[in-house]
Amino acid sequence: MRDYTALFEAGNKAQLEKLELNGHKEEFDSMNVGYLFSELLDEVDELKEELEKPICKIKAIRHEAADIANFAHMIILACDKELTK
Repeated sequence: MRDYTALFEAGNKAQLEKLELNGHKEEFDSMNVGYLFSELLDEVDELKEELEKPICKIKAIRHEAADIANFAHMIILACDKELTK
């Protein structure tokens, strides 16, 4: 059986950690979907680089995956804003 609660708890915790680490960066509320998708692809590349390192650091992998999830959620938020116009 899929444990959605554990999945979302772990994901949300890691995502919030990364957002707080990057709190100094530009606000995402005004970013368009195209820009956000480009950033998501950059994060995929960063995750790939972490996975290809001879000694993988689980914490770094976790944070890169959280970055990807954060950008995916930013895309969802941007879409929801458009849908409610």
